[in-house]
Amino acid sequence: MALRHLRRILLVLSLLASTGMWAAYALEYTSIYVGKQLALVAVWWERSEELLRSEIWLAIEEDRLDDAATLIEMNRGYGYPHNNEWDAEVARRSTFFYAAKRAPEDIYRGLAYGEMENAVSTSVAITSDFFVIGDFRDLANQAYQVSQGEELDKLVTGLAAIGIVTTFGTPIVDGGVSLAKAAARQTAKQSAGFRRLLSSKVTSAVDFAELKRVLKGSEFSPSGMERLSHGIKRALHFERVSDFFSDLGVIVRNSGGVQNSLFLVKKVSDADSLKAVKRASAGLGDKTALMVRLGGERVIKVFGRLFQKLLWLIGAILGSLLSILQILILIVLGRWSGGGGAKISAATN
Repeated sequence: MALRHLRRILLVLSLLASTGMWAAYALEYTSIYVGKQLALVAVWWERSEELLRSEIWLAIEEDRLDDAATLIEMNRGYGYPHNNEWDAEVARRSTFFYAAKRAPEDIYRGLAYGEMENAVSTSVAITSDFFVIGDFRDLANQAYQVSQGEELDKLVTGLAAIGIVTTFGTPIVDGGVSLAKAAARQTAKQSAGFRRLLSSKVTSAVDFAELKRVLKGSEFSPSGMERLSHGIKRALHFERVSDFFSDLGVIVRNSGGVQNSLFLVKKVSDADSLKAVKRASAGLGDKTALMVRLGGERVIKVFGRLFQKLLWLIGAILGSLLSILQILILIVLGRWSGGGGAKISAATN
């Protein structure tokens, strides 16, 4: 009898555990799905002829030609008047000669100075960061400033140090570091909230006194850079910020690259808004930035913390009801099994 009760208790516990796993799984994916639908409703609600026209011209001027094509098609779908100048300008900017004419100077400025004034220089600056060239370039600039008695730019120096340690590591994390460095360069275009969050994260992970000492004695030769890398590792506590840069990396991967992500992180000011943008990118993919441009803050808010809590509550209620139903079924089956056993025993006697 005791063994039978123990078996039932274990079965109930396993059912509860499976229900909890189901609820957690449902929460993660259902919330993203529902958030996506609500975000699309927000975009539909906000759309207007004036908004679409202004966003089309902005996308063309910023050479976001895929976005421009999507917006032009959306404009056509809503039945708004079409402007033939859009097609002509998109076609002109899509040519090889247009890109080739602008490329040399943009490549030089992106590689040498890390400038990010347009798509080409941004891509080169990000690529140089990704392959560690830009990190050593930034550290060399900061080492020179230290030698001249100037103060370190802690954000630039800290991100360069983190970039050297994470290069050729996990691609998601490295992508997040590249996004952070790109955002740090765009001071004028970036939100104060994200810059404060980024600065606090970098400060918590880097021993700047040790890093400054390492930079003072650094030598930017092949052997000197190897010694510098070892010194940087001593000054860095990356485990404190690995989750933060991993979340940024997920945003980069989902939203279609660093340029789209640069726009999205303007909406980030704390851990909750970072998670909301991350969930939005999971739901909307490479159209996330475009949807946020059209729908505004509402697109991000539907993936936010309050929304998640509401879905968690609904999931918890459904999970509890399912658990109760399972327990009732077990009780009924147990009684039926017991009664059947008694009848069989009486018939035998």
